Amino acid sequence: MIMNDCSEIVKKEFDFGWKAGGFVHPTDLLALEYQKGDILDIGCGTCRLYNFLSKRGWTGRYVGIDVQRYEDYVYPVGVDLKIGDPATLTFPKTDTVVLYYILEHVEDPCALLSKSIASCQKNVLLCVPKRNEALWERGIVEYHQLDKTHQHCGFSKEEMNNIVRLSGGKIRSYNEVSEINATVGASLWNSRIPKGMVLVLSKIFPSKTFYADMWFEVVRR
Repeated sequence: MIMNDCSEIVKKEFDFGWKAGGFVHPTDLLALEYQKGDILDIGCGTCRLYNFLSKRGWTGRYVGIDVQRYEDYVYPVGVDLKIGDPATLTFPKTDTVVLYYILEHVEDPCALLSKSIASCQKNVLLCVPKRNEALWERGIVEYHQLDKTHQHCGFSKEEMNNIVRLSGGKIRSYNEVSEINATVGASLWNSRIPKGMVLVLSKIFPSKTFYADMWFEVVRR
């Protein structure tokens, strides 16, 4: 029996483009509109949000927290970068805390949100993947199902209402963003999919609009 080591063959690390700085996500615009001054960005990555805001006239203090530093990346001047686990680091007091696409990565979303609410002076802006089970039932894969670092398979609005309440906050503003076209890519799954699948899907979802993400402005209750 021949035993081969395949560890160097199969790709393990994936980049879905979140580190790039050339695109504008709807949540960036919401951050610009709803920020109240100084910002603590938890899970800041390469501080893409700082670049977006500063190019549009924002001049507050920006503190970024992430679990790792990207050694091959030049971080923008003006960023106060802190490397470590947000669950154990002490959060500085800031006007606005940003939690974009973070709660799905942690085992206890309430603990991190509660800590964020306690450290903010004005508001918390958060965004999470929305779980569209009506799509899942018909074999439509949402992007967040592909991320092996996620602890949760997206959230429903009801679940987020409960998480915010249990964390000591209340929702002041709510948006659903990143519209999904359920029929895109259906014919690309594999060659065994019936040719009429796209037509079938278009009949199933003719009047229903799906969104990939839910965005919230949360304040202390």
